[in-house]
Amino acid sequence: MNILKFLILLITGLGLFMNGVAAEEVKIDDNLTIFYEQAGRGDTTIIFIPGWMMSTEVFEHQLAHFKNSTKYRALTYDPRGQGKSSKPVEGHSYQQHARDLAKLIEKLDLNNVILAGWSYGVTEQLAYLNQFGSEKIKAMIMIDTGPDITGATRDEWVWYLNDDADGYSRSFTEGVIEDRNNVITEFAKWMLENPTAKNVAWVSKIANQTSSSVAAITNATGFYLDYSEDLIALEGKMPLLYVVRNEMKEVADKWIKANTPSATTVYMGKHMMFWERPKEFNKVVDEFLASVEGK
Repeated sequence: MNILKFLILLITGLGLFMNGVAAEEVKIDDNLTIFYEQAGRGDTTIIFIPGWMMSTEVFEHQLAHFKNSTKYRALTYDPRGQGKSSKPVEGHSYQQHARDLAKLIEKLDLNNVILAGWSYGVTEQLAYLNQFGSEKIKAMIMIDTGPDITGATRDEWVWYLNDDADGYSRSFTEGVIEDRNNVITEFAKWMLENPTAKNVAWVSKIANQTSSSVAAITNATGFYLDYSEDLIALEGKMPLLYVVRNEMKEVADKWIKANTPSATTVYMGKHMMFWERPKEFNKVVDEFLASVEGK
């Protein structure tokens, strides 16, 4: 290697690690390259999985929190079709997202993993559990989503009604295609406890990296998924943490106490509480990690 090439590589590397966070890519197959970011180093890897249309950017405060850790590596990635990962035509279901996650874990040779999904990212991690089991999983963190996507009434811990009587699911399938900008803007406002113009613009910018067709397909396929049995099967066998927005306390608490009573549950903020309340959220994660290590 000549001196010039070496210096270029060195400067590039320093740029990547300047804030303690490394941005990298891994080729999953001929049609898919996954973009991911990581911080910290340790035998246990916490994989933060972004939700619908979101990217690694939303977990910036968690990466910063773990950047000096020698016990944990924090890693987050862009699922196919989102963020800086490849935008293939096919494969936009959460079952396929889970298969992508399995290959990512394999490619990076990870064997001691804590999955931490947010929103539809929870669906993605449970789809992984459904297909690949818990052999490589040490603990699970579910951020503001339960295992079932649809239910008969709003008294259940679900996103949508089975008959979509309120049109909520339709707005994120047909709506995101027909009225993209408005749907994304209103979705960003809804997620945030502090929906300033700046915050809404930031979230919208991230969402706009995902095409309308991919957004519609992933939402539509998610509508049919229920991984309740997979999650309930972990009761008493694996440490579980739920972090749920305040407005869902009653319905979420009912499901959690009935089905996974040994889990740790914390309620705070709104849907993006981990970004808007990073100190509070990270403290909860640290305490959970300490309890996991103590077992």
